[in-house]
Amino acid sequence: MKNYLRLASLLFIFSMNACIDDASNALPTDTCFKKDPIAELPWLKTVVTQFQQPKSGPLKVVLYVYKSEYYIAVNNPLVSSPGSYIFNCKGESIGKLNISYNQFTADALAEKVLLEGTY
Repeated sequence: MKNYLRLASLLFIFSMNACIDDASNALPTDTCFKKDPIAELPWLKTVVTQFQQPKSGPLKVVLYVYKSEYYIAVNNPLVSSPGSYIFNCKGESIGKLNISYNQFTADALAEKVLLEGTY
């Protein structure tokens, strides 16, 4: 009977550990990206407007979570360095923050598409 109780206790402990959320995937609690970041942040509106010129092709603006922080990516397949168009709340690109583009794309989770269209 003691062995069954020990086994049940161990299974309970392991199951409780499996339910703990990974802090790296937790949503940030504070952000400057509110309801409409494109309209609310002048630097972001300027970047997006540059890509909305005629014949500039498809455009997608996505809000990502990376290491418990929000980032906005301005995606256009014609851009040769896409890492230059992924920004934190202050408008700093991931290159300036010493975040590898490959690491960002591997670990970031898309939270919301803010804009999608062809120009």
